[in-house]
Amino acid sequence: MRAKNREALNALINNENLDASAKEAAVQDMLALNAIAEKENAAETLLMAKGFADPVVSITDGKVDVVVNAPSITDPQRAQIEDIVKRKTEISAENIVISLLNLGD
Repeated sequence: MRAKNREALNALINNENLDASAKEAAVQDMLALNAIAEKENAAETLLMAKGFADPVVSITDGKVDVVVNAPSITDPQRAQIEDIVKRKTEISAENIVISLLNLGD
């Protein structure tokens, strides 16, 4: 979905028939998409560095979904995940949902 959004925004940005204000809005939307992707990547990278397997972080409408490959996590691990995600995404804990997915080794 994000790739389609990027394609659509690129088409708008590169459209010579579009007025400057519409192009600027498309550029701002593209910058926002890139900022979100960078935050997701930063959180995933730090979660992996801390030993969480195959983390996926998705930010949508000010909420964060985090999926880690584990059958279970301890309360301290849950707190660590929340802390990492809060710091990297600047989104508060009440808007973070952590899910577990056990894909096996």
